[in-house]
Amino acid sequence: MSNNTFAPADDIRLIDTLHLGRSQVIGTYLLLGDEPMLVDPGPTSTLTNVEAGLQTHGLTLGDIRTLLLTHIHLDHAGSTGTILARYPHIRAYVHERGAPHMLNPEKLLTSATRLYGELMDVLWGEFRAVPAERLTVLSGGETLRLGGRTLDVRYAPGHASHHVIYFDQGSGAAFVGDNAGIRLPDSSYVRPATPPPDVNLEAWDSTLTMLREFEPKVLCLTHFGPSFDSLAHIDSYRQRLHHWAEVVRAGLASGDDEASQIERLQKVAASELDDFPDEVARYDQAAPLFQSWQGLARYWRKRE
Repeated sequence: MSNNTFAPADDIRLIDTLHLGRSQVIGTYLLLGDEPMLVDPGPTSTLTNVEAGLQTHGLTLGDIRTLLLTHIHLDHAGSTGTILARYPHIRAYVHERGAPHMLNPEKLLTSATRLYGELMDVLWGEFRAVPAERLTVLSGGETLRLGGRTLDVRYAPGHASHHVIYFDQGSGAAFVGDNAGIRLPDSSYVRPATPPPDVNLEAWDSTLTMLREFEPKVLCLTHFGPSFDSLAHIDSYRQRLHHWAEVVRAGLASGDDEASQIERLQKVAASELDDFPDEVARYDQAAPLFQSWQGLARYWRKRE
């Protein structure tokens, strides 16, 4: 459930949430120290697995002081309200565009239900509102000093308009959420994650440029784990993101029906995974292809 050999910092741990019983799909990062923190605690459906992961480090959820949210998608932030309801001393941090949805998640859940339908509860579990007094709202540009740790916050749209990245000055780690794509351990393949509703390629390019300029020692991916060849990873991801975008744009221009266009993107993704046949299910679970098509198609239609 956890990785005890995280480098370059010996006070960062990766906890596998074992989403739907499968390893290496959704992770949460435990930042140890005087005030332990979790970056993206994951959905409520996996909270018992997070608790078990904390126990391997001699901790419980009650020992956590802070939840740092890169963005509010259910696989990243879904358990936030549940955790705060149980432990009144914990504080959550989120970007100002995401904060209203944490305070009143009705619109967020309605949108998610359109994507997942009857699977909502199985996939994600409950999503409870967060009390306003327990939420610190970020705009980007802040420097957080928490438990002896200094974290730079940067606004990072692209995958979502409410996305931020946290840079840990001490370790050189960048907690990037979904803005650097999906890459499984021991794999060189980085896959785009472009779900609706607010994919923005121009903003994403700016975010990747900003991320590259920081020259992080490690990219901490939610899906899944640390990536230590940071600059090569960013460059590879940027190239594939734009390639997928062009595949979708060409499909829309062709006038083919939606099913045919999605199939075209699926063939591209399948060919890219030829060298990693055992990892197809994990990549598909972390970022379903039809959602990635929907997000990019929405982007192009908005451009028109």
